[in-house]
Amino acid sequence: MANAAAPFAIGFAFRQGDIPSGQHVAASIGNVQATVKNRWPDGSVKFAIVAGRAALAAGSALNVSLSATASASAGAGLGTANLRATGITAAVACGAFGSANWSGADWDSPTQTWVSGPEMSSWIYRRQVGSDAHLVAWLEVRLYAGGAVEVLPWIENGYLRVAGPSAKAATYTFSINGVQRFSATINLLNHQRTPLVSGTALAHWLGVDPAVTSKHDTAYLQSTRLVPGYWANVAPGASAVNGLPASYTPLQLGGLPSAMGSGGYDPSIGLLPEWDVLYLTSTAAAPWSGLQRNAYSAGRYGMHFRDENTQRPLRFSSYPNLVMHESNGFTGIGSSSTGSYTPAASGGSPPAYTNTHCPAFGYLAYLVTGRLYHLETTQFQATSHFLKNSDNNRGFTQGILRTDAGANTTRGAAWSLRTLAQAACITPDGDALQGEFIASVEANLNYYHARYVGQANNPFGFVTPYTDYTGNGDNVTVGATWQQDFFTAAIGMTKSFALPISSTAAARLTAFFAWKAQSVIGRFGGTGAGEFLYRDAAPYTIAEAPSDNADWSGGTGPWYASWGAIYDATYAGASPGARAEGGLRGGYYPDATSYWGNLQPALAYAVEHGVSGAVAAYGRMTGAANWGELLAAFNTAPVWSVRPR
Repeated sequence: MANAAAPFAIGFAFRQGDIPSGQHVAASIGNVQATVKNRWPDGSVKFAIVAGRAALAAGSALNVSLSATASASAGAGLGTANLRATGITAAVACGAFGSANWSGADWDSPTQTWVSGPEMSSWIYRRQVGSDAHLVAWLEVRLYAGGAVEVLPWIENGYLRVAGPSAKAATYTFSINGVQRFSATINLLNHQRTPLVSGTALAHWLGVDPAVTSKHDTAYLQSTRLVPGYWANVAPGASAVNGLPASYTPLQLGGLPSAMGSGGYDPSIGLLPEWDVLYLTSTAAAPWSGLQRNAYSAGRYGMHFRDENTQRPLRFSSYPNLVMHESNGFTGIGSSSTGSYTPAASGGSPPAYTNTHCPAFGYLAYLVTGRLYHLETTQFQATSHFLKNSDNNRGFTQGILRTDAGANTTRGAAWSLRTLAQAACITPDGDALQGEFIASVEANLNYYHARYVGQANNPFGFVTPYTDYTGNGDNVTVGATWQQDFFTAAIGMTKSFALPISSTAAARLTAFFAWKAQSVIGRFGGTGAGEFLYRDAAPYTIAEAPSDNADWSGGTGPWYASWGAIYDATYAGASPGARAEGGLRGGYYPDATSYWGNLQPALAYAVEHGVSGAVAAYGRMTGAANWGELLAAFNTAPVWSVRPR
């Protein structure tokens, strides 16, 4: 609808150097502010929350460009007195458990000020519900110049160590100024949370919802390297777009897998899930709201362990021995050397969660909306991966994510490292939690560098597998090729983030990634006997060592003499076809979700980061006569269509 001063707020990622240190963000329209949350190593702006008011015509897009300026936004920030002056009241009612209410002077005491500016200020409020020790009502309140107020309410049942966690079944309602905006019967299980919104609403407004839909310049967003670059160009009417959730019901499944952990492809798995990738690869409007609804759906998993002492996701350094209890819906939980576990829960278990198949929750939703709710979703996910691992395997406070132990698998470590790096990337600079995530990233880099680069080890880039797919007795260790590729891609993404790690850790990241990337680069050899033929680079499993008992920890192997020997062992001495130049084959080529799809992010990051041999490998793949078939397939299933920038 037309609006002469429509309020809006988005998150915006900037390319390194575009807003240099000491300069500020300017917009091509007036009435805009930018609150910087993160900076690149050179001090330039990395991420900001951009908010303001815009003159909009109904059904017509307004293009807004951002640039650098020497002038800061003028005007005092809106304060809680301005919020109070709107006369707003808010109430969350939770049946027999009680209620939480805000009015008048209650607005003067937020739990956190999230944004402060002349165009928009945002605060976080929390209240215990009645006398219940676990149930807490939360609000994120945005006040805009001109008096518009936007409220995202949510209910949470997820303390870390408070005794007796249980289900909280009730009729939950949310009201503004005495008018009920939401009502639903919800059985909120232990360590779940959900926004109190339904239907097409993404939040509630004091007045009329301005119904502003945002769309980033997604080519620019990809160029920032905070998300991968993608080949795909998905049509607005594609089935994947049409399948996005058009409405929300608390704890709904949405686009999430009906049984996380089931074998085979699922569009939720990848560096980003399909609903996020659709926002980056389609011009359709639906992904803007669809990705937010699926991010809200993450609340259905029992991963929300809020430290009752800090009212934040937990700090690794505070809990060297604490391990998650098995009643939270997680699979593959480790053990505590001191018997220290989170309290046992009753009243039912949340849906099964496994880090071997987990989506990246909240990351892109935060990058495009700037909502603290989504930031915390990523943080909760990262801390739950810490909690589920045995304390000794994770290095106690270090949060090491091993590929061969510690309630992981190779892919479980890959996706957990992906989420850890994402949490480190988007947690604001100077926040204590950012320091915790960065310390854990560095501990993982130190561990992997020492194991594979700091000592002689296999030259082929294979990290220790969690299992031998063919078992003992055949004198060969066989691992999942695609899981190695997932791990390579996660490290490549981590490097692209340019995290504020030490120079030593940065050097180790570069060296380790160069070593790890050989596991994909080496599979794109020529026709020689000592090479792995590029046409067959995507097998389900691959021979990783000529022994059932190779020494991975000490690095002594034994290892194969060449990629050609690996090729012969992988295919039992017989090539799948002529050992000659030709089209790509096997691995379900050219299915977009095939093993050929799975390897794309790993190889793309190897090219992007300049690893030796990567350009030649990529050229062999893209030079194949049938390469275009895979590119075409990516336009219907874009998750794996990662390209080098």
